[in-house]
Amino acid sequence: MNVIAIMNHMGVYFKEEPIRELHRALEGLNFRIVYPNDREDLLKLIENNARLCGVIFDWDKYKP
Repeated sequence: MNVIAIMNHMGVYFKEEPIRELHRALEGLNFRIVYPNDREDLLKLIENNARLCGVIFDWDKYKP
């Protein structure tokens, strides 16, 4: 099963609802969805999980 990580700023409806819809759609395609807590958590996930095939993040919160 492939894994997709989603780092989303929760608490803002217009950002949450599309992510929920995407989550349901990806689960229907047999993807496992994980929600890392922060950048360090995401880096550990990348290092330890060869099945990670994508990361979706909130540009407003995590932009460089």
